[in-house]
Amino acid sequence: MVTAAVCTMVAGYRSYTAIAEWVTDAPDTTVLALGIAPDRRPSEAMIRRRLSQGWIRSC
Repeated sequence: MVTAAVCTMVAGYRSYTAIAEWVTDAPDTTVLALGIAPDRRPSEAMIRRRLSQGWIRSC
């Protein structure tokens, strides 16, 4: 999920909602390459929780 967030930030997306929309709209092959199962894409709430919990710092 962190990789997806970085990709979206580089593409100009800046909000949790925008990141979630990008992940939702991305082709299956793209999300698979980012380590996300196409049938289990993270919601905006999950992205917000993971990124705001300092989860990135633990990677």
